[in-house]
Amino acid sequence: MKGRRQWFFVGMLAIGVVACVGTSHVESNTASTGDPVIGLLSKGITQLNANINALSKRMNDVKQMSTGTDPTLRELQALDLSGWQLHQQQWVLQRDHLVLARDSLQRAFGQPEQKQQLLDQWRQHQQQYVKALEELRQQRQSLENKHLEVEAGLIEHGLQ
Repeated sequence: MKGRRQWFFVGMLAIGVVACVGTSHVESNTASTGDPVIGLLSKGITQLNANINALSKRMNDVKQMSTGTDPTLRELQALDLSGWQLHQQQWVLQRDHLVLARDSLQRAFGQPEQKQQLLDQWRQHQQQYVKALEELRQQRQSLENKHLEVEAGLIEHGLQ
């Protein structure tokens, strides 16, 4: 038991070291406010921006690819692109959500008398955000199901 406890503490220490190394950039983002949450939000925004840009490039590459004359392959490509566009919309929604969160916190630090107004705006936004996120997830699920159907039909046709 004593050995397990030592490994647990060593593991926790390693996680802590990795977390500290991973947040060194975040700490520089929080210097103006002193709030690590704002730094984490900024880091998330940066990561989402990079993901959005990379996905845009990937979608452009797929649009350039030729599927020939096969209508099923063209349909699969269109479904892939539609799925990626929905995924990109989700990331944009998430990024905008983080931007609002970060900006609201920064305003609250600078103008504490507006905290109640900011809180009310945040709660309203949060409800809309959850609803919009769920709608995108449902749309993506529907597209994925359609993709599986078309893909299965293509394979079955090839096996006949």
